[in-house]
Amino acid sequence: MADASAGGLYQCLTDIARADTSGDYQKALQAANKLIRKYPKETFAFKCKLVAQIQLSQWADALELIRKTPAHQMGHVGFEKAYIHYRQGELDEAVKELNTCEKDDIRAQELKAQIYYKQENFKDAYDIYLYLLKNHSDDSDELRRANYLAVQARLEAQGTKQQVEDAEDSYSQLYNKACVEIEAEKLPQALASLEKALVSCRKSLEDEDREEEEIEEELDSIRVQKAYVLQRMGKKSEALEIYQKVQSANHSDESVKATITNNIPAASSDFALADSRKRFKAALQIDQSKLTRRQRRTLMLNNALVLLMSNQREPCKRALEELVSKFGSSKDVALIEATLHVKLGDTESALKVSYCFLGFNELKLIQVLEGNDLETSVARLHVLLNANRLPEAIKAIRALSNASSLGPSSLLTSTLIASDSKDEAIKALTSASTAKNQSSENLKAILEALVEVEQGRGDERAATKNLEKLVEKFPDDLQLQCRLVGAYSRSDPKKAEALSSKLFPESMEVDVNVDELEESDWILYGEKYRQKKEAKSPAAPDAEIITRKLKNTNRKRKIRLPKNYNPDVAPDPERWLPRQERSTYKKKRKNREREIGRGTQGSSSANPNVEFVSASPNSPRPLPGPVAEGPRQQRPNFQKQKKKKASKF
Repeated sequence: MADASAGGLYQCLTDIARADTSGDYQKALQAANKLIRKYPKETFAFKCKLVAQIQLSQWADALELIRKTPAHQMGHVGFEKAYIHYRQGELDEAVKELNTCEKDDIRAQELKAQIYYKQENFKDAYDIYLYLLKNHSDDSDELRRANYLAVQARLEAQGTKQQVEDAEDSYSQLYNKACVEIEAEKLPQALASLEKALVSCRKSLEDEDREEEEIEEELDSIRVQKAYVLQRMGKKSEALEIYQKVQSANHSDESVKATITNNIPAASSDFALADSRKRFKAALQIDQSKLTRRQRRTLMLNNALVLLMSNQREPCKRALEELVSKFGSSKDVALIEATLHVKLGDTESALKVSYCFLGFNELKLIQVLEGNDLETSVARLHVLLNANRLPEAIKAIRALSNASSLGPSSLLTSTLIASDSKDEAIKALTSASTAKNQSSENLKAILEALVEVEQGRGDERAATKNLEKLVEKFPDDLQLQCRLVGAYSRSDPKKAEALSSKLFPESMEVDVNVDELEESDWILYGEKYRQKKEAKSPAAPDAEIITRKLKNTNRKRKIRLPKNYNPDVAPDPERWLPRQERSTYKKKRKNREREIGRGTQGSSSANPNVEFVSASPNSPRPLPGPVAEGPRQQRPNFQKQKKKKASKF
C-alpha cells in the first residue's frame, strides 16, 4: 500500500514537472488537483495549483484559492498575490503585498521596479534596477538591462541627464538606448542605434525560428520609432512613407497603432480631417495600458486639436473635459479652448475660457491667459486684436518680455497708428531705436518706420532728421541718400542740390553708349520688354541663308493626321482647290422656281445657243439609248386612278 501511494505521488510530481517544461499548464493544473485530492496536507500541491492558475490568467480563481487555503498549507504567497494585483491593474495593492516579501527576494524587487515604472515613479525604479545590476546576475540580465535603459529614457524626458554605456547587445537594449538618445536630442545617434536594432532583431528572431509575421510585427515597432526620429530631423516624407507602410500591415500591437495615428497628421501637410477623426476615435478606444501617461495625454490632446480644426465644437469641448478630468488643466487646454471660441467669433468667452465643469473661477482663468509665459501672452494679444480692443492690445504688447525687439515694436507701432495715436507710435519707435544691443538691421528698419510715420503725419523736418541719422549710420546705401535728396528738395533746395552734385558730379566719366541707348526699345517699353527681347534667338545672317548653311529648325508642333488617314491611298488632287471649283461640287439652286419652264413638268427648256438641224429623210433613225433617270423619275410608279363617272339619277 505504501509503494502504491509513493508511486502515485511520484507520478503526480512527474506530470507537474513535465507540464512546466512543455508549458502545458492546463495539464499541470489537473496534476495539482489530483495531488491535492490524494495529499490534502501537501504545501507544494497548493503552490503548484496557484502557479498554474496564474499562468492560465485565472486571476479570480487564484485569489479565491489564496483566500480559502490556510497560510500553513499555502505558504507565503506575497509575490504571487502581488503579481495577480499587478496584472489586474491594482498597482497600489500590489506594492503593499510586495512590501511583505523579503528584501533579498529578486522576483519581488523586479516586480516592484516594474510597478514603479507603471506609476511613473522612475527614480525609485532606477534605484532598484541599478542595485540589481550591480549585486545580482542570472539569465535575466539582458532583460533587466533593457528595462534599466527604459527607465533612463523616462528620466531623460523629465530633465534628469543620463549617461548611457555602449555595451548593448540585444535589439531591445539598442531600442531603449535610442529612446534615451531621442530624449537627449541626439537624433543622429538615435537613428544609428535603431538601424542596429533592426538588424539585430531580425537575426535573433530568425535564430529562434519565429514566424515571419511575428518578426515583421516586432520590426514594425522599431520602424515606427525610426520614422519618429526622421520626422524630428525634418525628413517628413521618409517618415510618412514608413508610417503608411506599417499602417497598411495592420499589426495587432496597439501601442504601434496609437503612435501611427498620432504622428501621421503631424508628418503630413495635407492629411484628411475626416479620416483623422475616425482614426483618433479608434485609437482612444484601444487598450492604452502599454502607453505612458505622457503618450496618453498627447493622444487626447491631438484628438482635441483635430476636432478643433474640423470645427466640431461640442465634440472638441467634450474631449477637453475628458482630458482635464484625467490629466488636469494645463496651458495647452486653455489655448485650445480659447482658439475654439475665437473661431466661433466669441472673443469674450475666449478671453475668459470658462471651465464650468471644473468649477474654476474667472480670476484664475484670466491668470492662465495672462501668465508670464510668452505663448499665452501672444495668444491673449491675438484675441484682443481680433476683437478690435486696441487699448488693451497695446498694454499687452508693452507687457511682453521681448517688447523692445523688432517684431513687437513693429506691431505696437501699427496698433498705435490704427488707434490714431501717432505721437505714441513715434515715442515707441524712438525708444526702440535707442535700445541697447540693437542689431544694425533692426535699427535700420526702426528708423525707416520712424521716417514713414513722420511723413505720414506731415512733419517733413523730423523725417529729414531721421533720414540724416540713417545716412550717417549707413553711408554706403545710395538709396537712402537719394531719399535724403528728395527730403531736402521739399525743405531746403540748396542742401538737395549740394548733395545731388556730390552724389552725381557732372565731370563723372561713365562708360555709356548714348547711340545704343537711343536705339534700344526697352527704355520706352520697360525692363519686361527687354527681357523678352533678349530671350529671343538672334536673327540669322543673310550669308547663311544665301549659302544654305542655315540649319533647319526642328518643327515643334506635332503633325496631326486625320482619323481616317490611309497612307496607301493617294490624296485627292483637287484638295487645294476651292470647293466651288471642284468637279464634284453641286451648286445649290436657291431660286429654282424661276428656271422652271411653262411646259410639262420635267421637260427641258429650249437653249437659244443650241442650233437645231432637221435630219434628212435618208439618215438612219437613231436607236434609243439609256436615259439617265432624274430624281423625280426614280420614284415608284403609281397607277392612275380612274375617274369616277358621275352618278345618274
